[in-house]
Amino acid sequence: MKIANAVWTFFGSATLSVWALLGLVGVLCCGYYLFEAAPALYEPLNRLLLWDWIKSYGWHNLGNTWWFLSFLVLLGLLVANTFICTWQKVASLVRHGVKDSRLDYALRFSPHVMHAAFIIILASHLVTYVFGLNVQNNLVLPGREITIPGSDIRLRLDSIKSDFYQGDRLAFLKKRALTQEIKLSLIDADGSVIQKTLAYNSPVWHGGYSVHLKNYYPKAKTSMPRRPYTNLIIRRDPGVKTFFFGTAVFAVGLLAYLWQALRQYRQRASREAQS
Repeated sequence: MKIANAVWTFFGSATLSVWALLGLVGVLCCGYYLFEAAPALYEPLNRLLLWDWIKSYGWHNLGNTWWFLSFLVLLGLLVANTFICTWQKVASLVRHGVKDSRLDYALRFSPHVMHAAFIIILASHLVTYVFGLNVQNNLVLPGREITIPGSDIRLRLDSIKSDFYQGDRLAFLKKRALTQEIKLSLIDADGSVIQKTLAYNSPVWHGGYSVHLKNYYPKAKTSMPRRPYTNLIIRRDPGVKTFFFGTAVFAVGLLAYLWQALRQYRQRASREAQS
């Protein structure tokens, strides 16, 4: 029991908060220069899950990647510290009960709501980077189908349509596509078909997956036409709903905190006016 109390006290101490934050600043400063020295080591993070990147690149290049791994450890310490400190403060507020108005009492929880939201948002990113999916370079030809990895959903490319620049004023855009309209059919395991339109910066969402356009042809008029195709990125982001929930919780906590500050300012101004 003494060991558990000592661990709880250590992780809930303000000293740990200060050292964790200073450590994060230090490793991020080092990381700026180490990243610039070897950016190719970190490019795979755009397409690999976090644990896969650590196994493939992180452990084998510790001379450069130590800062990133240290960053993850320090961030974990900060999350644990934030959770325990928040728990202690909330428990103290509940234990002492209402001493002034119920509204003021409720608003005193606002900083702790924001701390909880911070933990929820970080947890959502962890879920995505550990359990998500990010499959690059899925080439699909018109009329052909592929199966979305990890599911029974099939994807078919129905058509590719581009609107090309017709003017002469902007020479660098001549005969190049300005917009694209890529028709996809998503076929579920029961045979039901849903048709959707894909474009740059306009992904398609279905069944917990998102489909993003990486490249396609034709996106320019040339004298030597090639076979049309699309190059797709398929993602599954299991933490996205948790992220939006955490963001909403943070917004509520922030508004409550501002409301509390405004009430305290008005109450202080009223007391000064009376005196």
